Amino acid sequence: MGWIGTMGQVKHYLAVVGAERDEHGAYLIRGGTVVTFMGLTGDTAEAVVSDAAEYSVGGGRWANLAAGLASTSYGMSVTVVG
Repeated sequence: MGWIGTMGQVKHYLAVVGAERDEHGAYLIRGGTVVTFMGLTGDTAEAVVSDAAEYSVGGGRWANLAAGLASTSYGMSVTVVG
């Protein structure tokens, strides 16, 4: 299952769980996609997270982003097709 919500919710979740960042301050995400509708930007842009997206929790460990977001009150789980 994927997840849909806002970019602000994604960033807030990653900050709360202490996701690892690169030297430019971007969160380390691999294996899937995090996209916004029609290329919109900003915290209020609607975002879709694929079920394969993972974020770095440090020490070489990775966690599923959509599953983590689904465990919160943010957004909702969805089936991502395509």
